[in-house]
Amino acid sequence: MKIGIIGINRYAKYLNFACNAHVFAFQKFLSENGHDSTILDYQPAYFNNFNLRHPADYAEQKHREALLRKPKTRQEAAARQKAIAKWSELEESYRSVYAEREQRYDKFEKFIAKNLVFTKNVYDSDLLEIEDPGFDAYICVTDVIWQAFPRIGFDRGFLLGSKALEGKPKIAYAASRGASPDFDKKHKKQFFGYLQDIDSISVREQDFSEYIERESDLSAPLVLDPVMLHDKKFWQEVSVKPPEERYLVLYYVMESATDTVDKAVEYAKLHDLTIVELSDHPSREGKVIDPDVKHITRYSVGIEEWLGYIEHADAIFTNSFHGCCFAVLYEKTFFVGSRNGQKVPNFLATFDLSSRQFSPNDDVNKLSEAIDYVAVNKILDEKRKHSSTFILDAIGNAKQRVASTPVIDHSRYDKARRRLKYPVRFHSGPYENSLISLPHRASKSGLVTDRLASGALAYTRKGARYLNDGSSAVESNRFRSSRYAFDGWTMRFRVDNRWFWYLDDGSIVVGDAEGSGLEARKAVLADSAQIPHLPVNRIAVVIMTARWSKLDSERGTKQDLVRRAWSFGRRAVAKARRSLTKAR
Repeated sequence: MKIGIIGINRYAKYLNFACNAHVFAFQKFLSENGHDSTILDYQPAYFNNFNLRHPADYAEQKHREALLRKPKTRQEAAARQKAIAKWSELEESYRSVYAEREQRYDKFEKFIAKNLVFTKNVYDSDLLEIEDPGFDAYICVTDVIWQAFPRIGFDRGFLLGSKALEGKPKIAYAASRGASPDFDKKHKKQFFGYLQDIDSISVREQDFSEYIERESDLSAPLVLDPVMLHDKKFWQEVSVKPPEERYLVLYYVMESATDTVDKAVEYAKLHDLTIVELSDHPSREGKVIDPDVKHITRYSVGIEEWLGYIEHADAIFTNSFHGCCFAVLYEKTFFVGSRNGQKVPNFLATFDLSSRQFSPNDDVNKLSEAIDYVAVNKILDEKRKHSSTFILDAIGNAKQRVASTPVIDHSRYDKARRRLKYPVRFHSGPYENSLISLPHRASKSGLVTDRLASGALAYTRKGARYLNDGSSAVESNRFRSSRYAFDGWTMRFRVDNRWFWYLDDGSIVVGDAEGSGLEARKAVLADSAQIPHLPVNRIAVVIMTARWSKLDSERGTKQDLVRRAWSFGRRAVAKARRSLTKAR
């Protein structure tokens, strides 16, 4: 059985060390247990063409875009200021570590090339609507893969909900929602709809397990993060010993981590240790500013070096989930600062280590209590056996299903797709835009009109939603032109980020597809024609683009002149009749 793995790996924007480490650990675990797997080279829907090697350039572009925004409301003005502050800070930070970021990225890619088996093609939630990677079963694997985003909602690939995956065995291993609270009503319905189609579900945090089982009839047992499916010896063979000795590792992620940094400084002074600052957040100087403590930053390290720093540290101060994981695996003295969400407290509670999380007012002299790793390892062994049993049993069940169900029934998925609703936007097309117009009273007939940056016109009917069952009809064209005859509508649509064209043979193709003849292959829909059913699992918007043919400007036929008359509207009828008389 061919297994495809989907998770967060090489497309983590901050080049998070653990994203490649946990998928590496999972793929190795499957291999050791006789299962071949391939990791989908999968870009999350929120990746947005982020430049992983040179994010400073990307941040500069986003900063410039935020500066150029013209807000119309207070909310938009506040959002603009927030975006300016965010991208300005990131641009400056990434500029400060420009060379180090290149080194870090190159080391990550070298680790991937050496250790991981990826698909040759790059996929995303859009492409998985029309292209099947060809695996028999799919497993979505930790980290924070089950969270909702404002524009797109959930990433369907991470929830194994894209069309190419339907009807195939699906397994979720150690899924996390991160710091997200319980989902709102809309996202809750979407989330549990996706989960109903997953055969075996497991999660990484206890509170998430309780939420799923409380809100549904599904079972979602707690399992270990993939990095903990292996013992200390496994990771020692991967890690690289650092040159420094007698040091404290300060590893923080995402939040400001002020308490973690401050307590690490106090502890380092007390024990005469150098602070080695590691972070996913870009910074040349780091967050340690106390001149009385020995301190170095290491932003350019790779995954093997990061593991080595943790393995050989005298102590670890972190607010990171995976920082805690590897501290336990290497049996280190470690202390945990505050962090949004419950995933770190969940982890500590699992191993009876909640006391390792300190508060800002705690006395640093009381942070040196030794950890009973005999007791911790006993719990770890139990959890490892339970987690291993879960995933191996789930794969065994998937194998039986593949063998017994050679033909996939798509009917129930098709029914769901036909219930989708979407807005339609009408676009005047790429012709001489100054020669195409809309009636002056268009807005009074319920249309929302717009002049685009390109000069083209667009309109949509406010609040209108079209049903994806093939029964909805295209509205009559409202655009008018004195020099062009309207020939019909070409149709494109957006799923999440990509655009697709609907072709005359009923197929769909990615909007930026290369090759000649695409324009001629596009379907052309007449006014009032039925909008064809689109066989995809999400439709954000449909764009109907007007197609025109040029009229004979010297000697218009009677039909051409009538078209001209209608294009000018009622006021031009008398003038057109005079022209018609002269033409005769």
